[in-house]
Amino acid sequence: MSLRQFQVHQQSSGAVFDHPEDLYPRASHFGSREKEYRAARESAAVFDLSDREQIELTGVDRLKFLHNFCTNDIKGLQPDQGCEAFVTNVQSRILGQINAFHHGDSIWIDTAPGQSEEITQHLDRYIIMEDAHLLVRTQEYGSLYLTGPRATDILKQLDLDVDTLEVFQQLRVPNSDARLTVRRVDWFDQPGYLCCLQYVKITDFWDSLIEAGAVPAGHDAFDALRIESQYPIYGVDLSDENLAQEAGRNAQAISFKKGCYLGQEPIARIDSLGHVNKEIRSIGLEGSWVPPAGTKVVVAGEETPQEVGTITSAASSFGKYPVVAMAVLRKTANSPGTAVELVAEDQAAQGTVFTELD
Repeated sequence: MSLRQFQVHQQSSGAVFDHPEDLYPRASHFGSREKEYRAARESAAVFDLSDREQIELTGVDRLKFLHNFCTNDIKGLQPDQGCEAFVTNVQSRILGQINAFHHGDSIWIDTAPGQSEEITQHLDRYIIMEDAHLLVRTQEYGSLYLTGPRATDILKQLDLDVDTLEVFQQLRVPNSDARLTVRRVDWFDQPGYLCCLQYVKITDFWDSLIEAGAVPAGHDAFDALRIESQYPIYGVDLSDENLAQEAGRNAQAISFKKGCYLGQEPIARIDSLGHVNKEIRSIGLEGSWVPPAGTKVVVAGEETPQEVGTITSAASSFGKYPVVAMAVLRKTANSPGTAVELVAEDQAAQGTVFTELD
């Protein structure tokens, strides 16, 4: 797979693609991972997230239908409001992690790379008499994520009125020839805007953001930021082996007040119990070793070390810890401050569980 025109344009700004053979190659960095990380934390950075999938749901029953098959309150959304949710099966295992936004006469679903086929096939099975229609729009639309303390000011320089947007509200830009929609999603515990627009216009918008002061950044910095903020990605950190509450996103993605939906009974039982047996956590490491996915996490036992989880993703960082990692950890070892050890065949490192950085 050759690089697309937009990715070739990114190369002119210094983008390095470690895996150009991927279906949608992502820039790993733009020459300085530290500069990109610092920009995201201190000013503003822009990331190409066009490998994320876009699904449009139309039909008279669109709100009620999606409400019945995910964990959050879709029927309660007003136009230009959105929410995070999980699509679950009857056992409350996660089939997809979505952001759903009310577009008036449709719902747009933003989801992780490679997930649209599984989500649409799952939902299609339940469309019987309902007036609901799913259309994958990924090939037509791309996404840029602008984040950092100056992100709002940069969009205002482009005459985008985002001052009043609260988290999970969106601005559908009137008269935009790119059909631009700006969605407020603070994934990194700071202002963040997911800008969805027609892919044929994405290069021009990318250039406008950079000219206004955003620093182009790659997925190495993105992974460090999201792991520090304990934001898992489906297909990387989460799969259909995980229960919804194991994702550690209860406050953001699960409504415990909505009525019946597919997977609701196990979720309610777990809520009554008060905890799950394992849950996503972030781990800070000293040193420079970035543990690969599958690395074991252990804690000291009375006689021998006990395995308590497995690393799902990791990245070099330039914050409190030089390396950060994410894992699903057993309840006995996932409290903040817990000392753990990461062990691979020929490497080992000490780590500390955290839920947010100082």
